[in-house]
Amino acid sequence: MQKKYVYILVFVALVAGAIAAVKPVLNANTPAEKSQLIDNELVADQDSTLTPFKWYTVNEALTLQAQTGKKMFIDVYTTWCGPCKMLDANTFSNTEIKKLLSEYYIPTKFNAESGDTIIFKGQTFINKNYTTVPRKSTHDFAIYIASTQQGLGYPTMVFLDEQQNLIQPISGYLVPERLEPILAYFGSNAYKDTDWDTYYKNFKSNISQ
Repeated sequence: MQKKYVYILVFVALVAGAIAAVKPVLNANTPAEKSQLIDNELVADQDSTLTPFKWYTVNEALTLQAQTGKKMFIDVYTTWCGPCKMLDANTFSNTEIKKLLSEYYIPTKFNAESGDTIIFKGQTFINKNYTTVPRKSTHDFAIYIASTQQGLGYPTMVFLDEQQNLIQPISGYLVPERLEPILAYFGSNAYKDTDWDTYYKNFKSNISQ
């Protein structure tokens, strides 16, 4: 009789654990919230030491870099930029992209029209003509960090090494399959001794096609 009660208690405990595991997903209000919760659970299952994915401000990232010595990835965007929104919805939401960003970089977002004061490598950057009206004024830091030979465009993804030196800015919208090898190339330091064409030719994607 006692063994029977033990079996019942074990069964009840297992069922309760299963319900607790799926309850947050069941309580999510939207499909996007459910997807985010599932993604977080998958990452946690792969490595329980990983923290939930987070975007940092530039000032937060600079402070964190001094503590961790990691590279920085800065997404330079504006609130009115359509391709910037596409990056968020289609690319940065991808599990493998989030994994690479967390592993190699401090994921950072910077609104190119913000009024923030940024102190970077001893220089102070501001938006001299800041206004809350979009498309009116560009922050000096965006011009400094994200300009390419074609000028400043949105979005621009900026890669900085551990000493805050510019590795490369890359402008435009990229799907996950195109951004994945770039994140790995710079993040793993392969760019220091392997040319891009050779690296890309041998790259094996972890994104399901």
